Amino acid sequence: MTGEVFGRAELAALMRPAVPALVDWIVREVWREVPVYARHGSVTRHGVECAVVLFVDLVEDPLAPRDRLYETCRRLGAGEAYEGRTLDDLQVAYRVGSRAGWRWIMRLGRRHRLSSAVMARLAEMLFGYADELARMSIRGHREAQAELDGTRAGLRRRLLRLVTGPVAVTDAVLAELAVAAGWPVPGEVAAVAVESPVNPSWGPEVLADLEPPQPYLLVPAPVDGRFVASLGVRAAVGPPVSPTAAAHSLRWARTTLRLVGDGALPDAPVTWCAEHLTTLWLLCDSPLADQVARQELAPLTRFPDRTRRRLGETLLSWLENGGNSEKIAVDLSVHPQTVRYRVRQLKQAFGDRLDDPEARFAMQAALRASALRSRGA
Repeated sequence: MTGEVFGRAELAALMRPAVPALVDWIVREVWREVPVYARHGSVTRHGVECAVVLFVDLVEDPLAPRDRLYETCRRLGAGEAYEGRTLDDLQVAYRVGSRAGWRWIMRLGRRHRLSSAVMARLAEMLFGYADELARMSIRGHREAQAELDGTRAGLRRRLLRLVTGPVAVTDAVLAELAVAAGWPVPGEVAAVAVESPVNPSWGPEVLADLEPPQPYLLVPAPVDGRFVASLGVRAAVGPPVSPTAAAHSLRWARTTLRLVGDGALPDAPVTWCAEHLTTLWLLCDSPLADQVARQELAPLTRFPDRTRRRLGETLLSWLENGGNSEKIAVDLSVHPQTVRYRVRQLKQAFGDRLDDPEARFAMQAALRASALRSRGA
């Protein structure tokens, strides 16, 4: 009997008795070529069996339903994504299965003397069929990866907000959440406050919350200045701290960015908090600084505004220069006699407090804070 007289039903009838043996053979070949699938033996066998049985069904009826197998292939692709793998191994498995299937068809053709036309048709069906299955697995992998990315992105945002929130996080809790979010916990971190949202282009070591009005990132320390500059927006980098103290670094970074915007600190594309710690210390709590100034500089309130400003400048210079009139005169660009006159006014106003080291320290801090804030006014 020649191949030309074989109809679809007859070809399928020739194939079906050998299906179990073919499934066993393909499974062994896949396990040999891709050993990772030997650990999931039942899943591999189920997928191969579904594929072989449906192929024979399609030989008989090209319109046979594919839904069940398509779902199996999507699940196989999704399983690779959930395991954190690419589709490389699964693609190899499909190629191995296709080769094994084709060798089996060739033996079947020789045994039953199938015509070249029938063999060509079977070859076209087989390799087209393998491409279909691979596409379904790619779709499943893509869908699962999108789901994982969405879930992981949400976990990373929640983790970031937790470690930079008002409640301290223990090392144990941080480690557990970091694993779930895919964040390799560094020894130290630094917050980067940015003026406006930026386009994400970094690896898993960076956590980011780019929602207005105060977008920010948390990056491993030491921070690469080139990375911060590449963000393309005005930024402030907080001091390095332990991951559980990230909230402090963020608070300081945001304060620094605000001070740059106010003019209290020099305008620059990137401002490093570590270079302005004293300024931050003096200005991080403006209402408290006002209270200190009100208390420590109260004697100046008896003078008119213009005189009060001049005496304040003189007092700060006097404190910074150890009372040396010549240095104060140079500092303020006034005559030494003017300095001596102003100092007499200050001594009359403040009395013994100018001899108290603690009082002088508090006055100097209050005056320095006031000068810094005036710079940005």
